[in-house]
Amino acid sequence: MILTPILVYFSIFFLFPIVASLYLSFTKWSGLSGAPVWVGLSNYRRYFTDPSYIQVILNTALFAVSILVIQTTLAFFVALLLNTKIRGRGIFRAAWYVPTLTSAAVMAQVAGVFISPSGGVINSVLQSLNLPPVIFYVQVDWMRIIIILFSVWRGVGGPVILYLAALQGIHQELYEAAQVDGAKGRDLLRYITLPLLAPMTIFVLITGIIGTAQIFEAVMFMSKGGPGNQTNVLMLQIYQDAFSNLNIGIASTGSIVLGLLLLLASIFNVRVMSRGSVQGN
Repeated sequence: MILTPILVYFSIFFLFPIVASLYLSFTKWSGLSGAPVWVGLSNYRRYFTDPSYIQVILNTALFAVSILVIQTTLAFFVALLLNTKIRGRGIFRAAWYVPTLTSAAVMAQVAGVFISPSGGVINSVLQSLNLPPVIFYVQVDWMRIIIILFSVWRGVGGPVILYLAALQGIHQELYEAAQVDGAKGRDLLRYITLPLLAPMTIFVLITGIIGTAQIFEAVMFMSKGGPGNQTNVLMLQIYQDAFSNLNIGIASTGSIVLGLLLLLASIFNVRVMSRGSVQGN
């Protein structure tokens, strides 16, 4: 009886949506009129045979891995610096975390102002230096770099706080004992800090891949998936299929595919990091 409200809440907001999405992924339905029409595996075949959808999956993987690697590495070294005794340490910690609290949609639109081809901040600076303007929206590499850098800047605060908390949980006696035995700074990092941070690193990687694979606002408001579908991602494609193309079936298929990819990536991260920590011990 005590668990009944929790079970009802879980069923309504978690279990039912998953089951409904799974069912709709085998159908074709506009979501506005009529009943869903069963189409079997055709939606899934389309996702893995249609070049445009394959490109979307590859783009998502590229963004997720790139952002995760840069963000995790940067967060680790920033946490190491913020864990030292420096003046204004609290201000620096807050400064790194503030972007995480801002609205991604608003900040993506602000970033769009910087790269705008007409009147943008970057192009205005280039014009003042008598340099030709850069049309970012038609250059795939530039748009990918900008989206990755924006996502790293906005999301690095969370891992920094997690790593900082883990670093503060390491007893200083371990470092002092190692230093007595002649260990240097690099040895302390390799044999004490990194092994003890392995559980937190696994957590950061799992939550990071879940977050980075669901990139949406930066693509939606900065590149809109262009040029030529080269920056389109799964979340934006799901949104377009559901609300622009009015195809709830293929949109549900995209959500299931994204969920399965995140599950596989999480399992892979756990196994790799766990094996590495065991070998390190």
